[in-house]
Amino acid sequence: MVGNQEGIGTLKLECPQNHPVGRILKDVPHQMTQYDPGVAVGPRRFWPGEDENLQFKTLCRHCDKPVGDATATLRTKFSDLANSMSETVDMVTLPYI
Repeated sequence: MVGNQEGIGTLKLECPQNHPVGRILKDVPHQMTQYDPGVAVGPRRFWPGEDENLQFKTLCRHCDKPVGDATATLRTKFSDLANSMSETVDMVTLPYI
């Protein structure tokens, strides 16, 4: 049975070399959006953080290089995904910064 998945989603983040650098996600519609850097890196936290209002930055642990994008850009991509009636997962490549 297919349910309405509107309001939830997982935006997978990767570096330009296709290494995973985390996920922006919402598991249930009434929950706050979270950033999950991966179990080997650290715990989930609310997203965006206080210091990420303009720019989201993280480190690719495989390349050891910083990556990021404008928070507004990522927020729009995640919002589009969360509002989709058919898609719940998408991928975004973050540029090196």
